[in-house]
Amino acid sequence: MKYRHCILFLLCALTLSGTARTRPEVNLHAHSHNDYLRALPFYQAYGQRFASIEADVMLVGDRLLVAHDRQGLDSLRTFERLYARPIAEQMELNGGTPYPGGGRLQLLIDLKTPAATTLPALLKVLEPLRHCFDPSVNPSAVKVIVSGSMPSPDQFSRYDRMIFFDGLPSVDYTPEQRARLGMVSAPFTRFSTWNGLGRMTHKEYDAVKTWVNSIHATGLPVRFWAAPDTKTAWQAFLGMGIDFVNTDRPEALATFLNEYDRSRFDRAIPYTPYQPTYASDGSKKRPRNIILLIGDGMGLASMWAGHTLNGGTSNISRMRQIGLCNTVSLDNYHTDSAAAATALASGEKTNNRSIGVDAGDRNLANLPERLSPQGIACGVVTTDLITGATPSGFYAHRGDRGEADSIVSDLKGSPLRFLVGGADRSRPEIKPRWEKIAGEAGYQIADGVQALKTAPRETQVLCFADNYHNDTISMLEEAFPVALERLANSGRGFFLMAEGAKIDSYAHANDLSGMYAELRSFDRTVGQALAWADRDGETLVIVIADHETGGIALLDGSYRTPSELLVHFGTTDHTGIPVPVYAYGPSSTLFGGFTDNTQVSRTILELMQKK
Repeated sequence: MKYRHCILFLLCALTLSGTARTRPEVNLHAHSHNDYLRALPFYQAYGQRFASIEADVMLVGDRLLVAHDRQGLDSLRTFERLYARPIAEQMELNGGTPYPGGGRLQLLIDLKTPAATTLPALLKVLEPLRHCFDPSVNPSAVKVIVSGSMPSPDQFSRYDRMIFFDGLPSVDYTPEQRARLGMVSAPFTRFSTWNGLGRMTHKEYDAVKTWVNSIHATGLPVRFWAAPDTKTAWQAFLGMGIDFVNTDRPEALATFLNEYDRSRFDRAIPYTPYQPTYASDGSKKRPRNIILLIGDGMGLASMWAGHTLNGGTSNISRMRQIGLCNTVSLDNYHTDSAAAATALASGEKTNNRSIGVDAGDRNLANLPERLSPQGIACGVVTTDLITGATPSGFYAHRGDRGEADSIVSDLKGSPLRFLVGGADRSRPEIKPRWEKIAGEAGYQIADGVQALKTAPRETQVLCFADNYHNDTISMLEEAFPVALERLANSGRGFFLMAEGAKIDSYAHANDLSGMYAELRSFDRTVGQALAWADRDGETLVIVIADHETGGIALLDGSYRTPSELLVHFGTTDHTGIPVPVYAYGPSSTLFGGFTDNTQVSRTILELMQKK
């Protein structure tokens, strides 16, 4: 009973610590090589729901001990104690299946002493637990596959049918012998000297893939040993169709596989980017209008992810003036969106969570407040809530970004011609309240982008985007041209801030598919801005991120059709890495080089101030 309580305690500890994940990829592909060398044999890989676990065994006297060689022998480390009994305990707890809720498990037993004596000893341990290890008794039984010092194939039939054998690539098995094989294992070095970094040569890759296909044609799964154990290698092996990925790093492989579906994408819908004329790009002329496009959380890797998934082309990549921008806030290496928006809107640093105020809670004048007195029309479009940190930075002054009602009330006195964004539809009581607050501040309410088109131009408008929480993600693309049209007739120019907010949301969730959809829409909006700038000739377009989110590394990809990408998210939070600044149109060269996010606002102000 004490032994069982110990097992339950260990499994609970694994689950509560976050190491146990119930993802099907792990239960399909992960093989714990030399599992007995783990700090916690069996349970470390089992807690990750591994599909296959390997133990080396030696017969010493009449005891089956777990060890690779005689130097590693320990009389307490028996096969029964480390593997057979723990598996039986879990099968009992799970109602006859290896894992809660189903899932497969195989046990690869590598014999280090002769099969003639070791196999009978193994069967003696397994016989009382046949219901756990014999598929003919229990279809959910753990599959036992014997490797190492195996009997010759012509001897397979002499052994209990609950035992399967590990096939060798050099042996030509008869159909009867092949029926006793559980899989086929081979040394990776038979085909390649690749170390798992960079890429395999095409010749070696094709040789491995051809061999794997030949084994699959017989109906058997494949495993490589003596194989590289890196993320790059795991990705290559999955691409080759290798069934069991060999690892000595179970936690790292489990994380890789658990995140695989959110970190890989190959269903992109390509679009053709706009081709700029570059007629006004880089000219010394001062712009009459400025469009500031903010991709929330969109670092260089995020932008390039969208570029890759569009077949290696994008609107942003056609902008020739490029710089780097430091995003650090006043009190933190990792800025949040509130402090970043304040810097981009006011040209001053502040603490995280602060909106439009300095560290002493004194108001900082934002761009609309500074430009509007000169007759410059200002508007804001966001795919976030209207109280999101980035849009708030261009009209509100609050010490904490969470003061939503107070932030909306700051529309009173704001010179914005319009604010387009969303309301939290999961809390239906909020939208009427915000409408009332905004109405008291003098704003007309427009429900949907179409309503914005017909709203009187002389009134200030708060527009709640009608598809904010719907499945469609094209709200920014739909609202952006409407916003430009409302500002176009301004006699002294305009300033428009448009934000793709949900790039950040999906990066926080480490969801590549969702992030791509938002990147795609944002980049198409950039294309609209570039086309406008070319038609107008007096418009400067600036594309920037408020910060980077996700710590994204691009592990693998292809520009072929369909484009595909595999990434690794290093965090679910923001990072302190500088973000790119892209500029197009008159005076765009001012945004090259290395700068600070405060300088972006200051340069905009200098360019638009009337002399």
